[in-house]
Amino acid sequence: MDEFTKRKISVYGINGCLDALKSDLVEINQIYLEKGSKAQVSIAQVLPMPKHDNECYVILDRVQDPHNLGQILRICAGGKIDGVIITDKSSVSMTSAVAQVSQGGFAKIPIYEINNISQTILHFKEHDYWITSFENNINAQNWYSIDLKGRTVLIFGGEGSGISKKVLENSDFTATIPMSNEMNSLNVSSAVSAIVFERLRQISI
Repeated sequence: MDEFTKRKISVYGINGCLDALKSDLVEINQIYLEKGSKAQVSIAQVLPMPKHDNECYVILDRVQDPHNLGQILRICAGGKIDGVIITDKSSVSMTSAVAQVSQGGFAKIPIYEINNISQTILHFKEHDYWITSFENNINAQNWYSIDLKGRTVLIFGGEGSGISKKVLENSDFTATIPMSNEMNSLNVSSAVSAIVFERLRQISI
């Protein structure tokens, strides 16, 4: 967990580029400016990003849709999450399309790429983190009954496949977001949004 995932991407637009320039997580290779663009003035307004103490990571188990990953990065950046962890197989990686959807979120939160979620969970447990997987099953607790304060890891499954059985077995808690009208589940980025901002509410009380 001491190295960030490095991907070569392109970012377009003033806001996304400014977020990349402000970030200490992004290495800039080239900048192209349109002659007479407002960006020539705005780039001078680069300031360091603030830090916070609460420790929480989001793990994505086989999320494959670039749009979902981009939305999740945007959500996690806005919800005081310390990092997003993705797998290097059967998952979408950091791309220019993901960066665009994230609306600058990619530049405000570390992204880690791992090859084994179970080993990553063990690493976190050794450092006193509570692990909660969000999955609709008969043994899951209602999401609002879970204490999300303190050192936490939140795990969300990919589109269709959900969270793998071994990951569920290694989690401390399994929680679900109950649905009405015979709907089974939320889109993964919507589920992340609900939980991340519930956690933010809890740590703000």
